[in-house]
Amino acid sequence: MWKDILKMPAKDKRYKINQEDIDFMNRLKQEGKSNTEIRLELGKKISEGGRGKQISRATVIYWTNKEQRDKQRAKNAKRSYVKGSPEDIRRKQRDSQKRRENWRADPDMRLRHEIQSAKDEKRSGRRTVRGMDIKDAKKLLDSGKLQRDNKKVEE
Repeated sequence: MWKDILKMPAKDKRYKINQEDIDFMNRLKQEGKSNTEIRLELGKKISEGGRGKQISRATVIYWTNKEQRDKQRAKNAKRSYVKGSPEDIRRKQRDSQKRRENWRADPDMRLRHEIQSAKDEKRSGRRTVRGMDIKDAKKLLDSGKLQRDNKKVEE
């Protein structure tokens, strides 16, 4: 049991809600509640749970409407960052911190990163990764044994 908990990825701090909250919103949506009513109900529920966070109507729409979620994800995928901008610097710091947390939780993810980096190296031909022959390392990477689920929540 503890082994599985240790291999959980680091919490994504951008998410205000969890799977239980999403299930609650979907249940209320099926009952015919409006997005505003769902937002208010969830605000009460979250406050009772001690988290005290409010969410927007847009958050309710995002998690209760797959079509809208797909549209927003497509829009987010087109987002670009100006190199060296404050936003770009913050994003890189956040991503690096999360990567380090994930590596502490699951050392296999660091090995996966190192193998992928060696595989992508263009300037020189890498022969080993952590003492492992590069061919064996590529086989390990391609085997899928180093894959982890990337979902933050179920949809």
